[in-house]
Formats: sequence, C-alpha cells, structure tokens
Amino acid sequence: MAATAAATRKGRPTAEDGRQKLAHILVVAREQFSELGYRAVTMRGVAEKAAVSTRTLYNRYEDKLSLFTACLESGSAEFPRPDVRANDSVEDVLRRYSAAIAKMLSSDSALRLGMLVYREGGDFPELVRAADENQTRYLVEPLAAYLRSVGLEKAGTDARTKLFIAMALSEWQSRVAFLRPLPTPEEFEHHADLIVGIFLRGACTA
Repeated sequence: MAATAAATRKGRPTAEDGRQKLAHILVVAREQFSELGYRAVTMRGVAEKAAVSTRTLYNRYEDKLSLFTACLESGSAEFPRPDVRANDSVEDVLRRYSAAIAKMLSSDSALRLGMLVYREGGDFPELVRAADENQTRYLVEPLAAYLRSVGLEKAGTDARTKLFIAMALSEWQSRVAFLRPLPTPEEFEHHADLIVGIFLRGACTA
C-alpha cells in the first residue's frame, strides 16, 4: 500500500513540471503569433501545437488577448534594468543601459511581436494598450526609479525618462522602420555614448 502511494506521488506533476509546461506554451504561442498574426491565431491551434488540452490553456488564460499579454510579459521580464556597479558614474550606467535595451529589442522574437502590434493594432486596439502597459511596467518604470534616485527625474512624472528612451532607441527605430540593417554592437555602443552625453550635458558638449 505504501509502495502504491509512493508511486502515485512520484507520478504527480511537480511545480517544476508546471513551470516547464507553461514556458513551453508561451514559446509556442509566441511562435504562432509571430508567424500567423494575431487575427489568425486560435486558442485551439495553440493548444494543439503545444500538445496540451484546450481546457488546460483556458484554465491559465481567459482568452487570446490574455495569452498574447503573457507572451509580451514572458519576454519583457528579461529586459535589462539600470545596472549600478561599484565605482560607476551615472553616465556609465546610462550608457550601458541604453545599449542593452536596443540590443534586447533587436532580438528576432521582440522584433516580430513588435511588428505584429504595428500591423494589427489598428484592427485590434487592445494590442496597442497591452504593449503600452508592458512598456510602462518593464521599461519606463525601472528607468524612472533609477533617474529619480540620482536626481534626473522628478517625482510624479516620467517625462525625462521617456525622452531618454526615445533617444536611446532612435537609431534602432529608424533602421527598423526603413528596413535597413540593424546596428552592429559597435554602433549600439557609439549611439549610447552620443545620446547619454546629450541627455546629461546638452548637444553642444556631447
């Protein structure tokens, strides 16, 4: 009897099994959204591709929008944050951060989901809202907190934070919009040097 109980416990999914299944579902869903577009993706199709039941998928995600939002968050949770190291100046931190976020957004997965929102956001405004909320949570808020800590952003506003992000991503955004090759690692670093200098000291001294 004890052996039977032990075998039953051994066969039960563990918390790690659950995390791996969830991660697999999100990988499949991101691929489906990127390849097919938001309109064409179905919950049933994702479930079949991920080899899980439709009920399992709906138990975790209420609808297609919540699944898409989870896909955004699964990637954005890995976004770089201002990384303060020993003996760093503010300029060091911002230069490293600027290059890191542009490189992160240049990944194939990030680019494809971003283009999906751009293409289909007019028909599905909820995608734009989800992407905007995601950007605020994972990009704007962490940087705003750092800038406030060093006296470069005022309490109750994120205007300077958004200005810095716009500057940091300007070269990347231009190349994506006009279908030009993405910046090389050296070009990312050069752009970061330029915009951080302008942000901290103005164009005349950068």
